[in-house]
Amino acid sequence: MSAQDVGSIRKAYHEDLVILIVEDHMIFCKEARHALPQHKVVLARSVEEAKEQYDDCLPNITFLDIDLPDGDGFAVLDYIRSQDPSAYVIILSGSKLQDDLNAAQNKGAQGYIIKPFTRSRLEYYINEYMKFREQNIKSAISEIENHRFKAVKSTTGDKLYPDSS
Repeated sequence: MSAQDVGSIRKAYHEDLVILIVEDHMIFCKEARHALPQHKVVLARSVEEAKEQYDDCLPNITFLDIDLPDGDGFAVLDYIRSQDPSAYVIILSGSKLQDDLNAAQNKGAQGYIIKPFTRSRLEYYINEYMKFREQNIKSAISEIENHRFKAVKSTTGDKLYPDSS
């Protein structure tokens, strides 16, 4: 089992969601943290800090600003995708440019929130993540069951119940 698999399994079974918010404006960080009191919220204010925090906390969801003081949030999205292709990332930006919306979609972001955001928009994407996570868990269980069935079948042949005679 790869480190990526372990990380994905660990993320899937967090009792409380871990949410990484990558945002350089402290007011938006505080608003997001205030809007999500039932979850563990981790903050990052730069590209480098975002990468470090992502690796340290393995968030369930990342809300990611595009314009950061030390670089482009899309570089963070690329980094996250390289670490975990199934990561759940929502762009959180003041940009209404169609090019940014298209880039976010093409790079695999699951959503795009234009600032200022509302609590209900954050909650919407958290609920969407919960559906996404449930589907991933069901898929993983199905894959495990198929593997187990094939393993049993290979050791017993086509007979799942050997003759008792």
